[in-house]
Amino acid sequence: PKMDFGDLFDERTFTFSDFQEFTFLPGHEQWSEKVRKRLYYGLDSDSPLDALSCPMTDIAVELLQKSAPSPIKKLHKKYAAHVAREACISPCAMMLALIYIERLRHRNPEYLQQISSSDLFLISMMVASKYLYDEGEEEEVFNDEWGTAAKLDVQTVNTLEMNFLNAIDWNLFTEPSDFFKVLSQVESSIAERQGMKRGWFTYTDLCVLLEQTNWREALSAIYHTLFYSPVPQVLTIYL
Repeated sequence: PKMDFGDLFDERTFTFSDFQEFTFLPGHEQWSEKVRKRLYYGLDSDSPLDALSCPMTDIAVELLQKSAPSPIKKLHKKYAAHVAREACISPCAMMLALIYIERLRHRNPEYLQQISSSDLFLISMMVASKYLYDEGEEEEVFNDEWGTAAKLDVQTVNTLEMNFLNAIDWNLFTEPSDFFKVLSQVESSIAERQGMKRGWFTYTDLCVLLEQTNWREALSAIYHTLFYSPVPQVLTIYL
């Protein structure tokens, strides 16, 4: 049967390998544009998705600090942004890393009590990136580059990696449905935070939030209150 390239980026068939490598496919442009808007990468379509946007970095720092509460080497935004930029952490790698951390929360919470949030950020993103994009590059070379980004020697990175893999029982495979679930959660969190911060929501923010049941129900209730109330109401929407 003929392959429908439009389905490549559908969550039912998407393999979330580096979508930046699929630039020759029709679905790539739409996928990249969607990610750029929803994850706040800016309006420049030529800028690469090889780091984390500011709102994504904020979420990563908050989640990592909660997951690994040790006060030693506590993760800060400046460090996370530096590593993300130097190691070229993609949005896909971050989503996969968050899935790994969630697995650890359920399967090996003791590990999360022992590792610092800075080290957890580094190693979870590195393992996710290697799983997604590894093309047979020598292990020492790959780990050395990440060590340089985090200002750690390669031996330390190697140890962190092995400890992480053992803690998660080498369970790195993720179903696309799980990936898109986390992506949706991150998109919704960003849309809500940015809208509340500004005091108004963009059209893209509203599109993202209306995909969530609780937001649909809340806005539906507001709509009925405004337009079916015996007392006239005034509604101002900023788009």
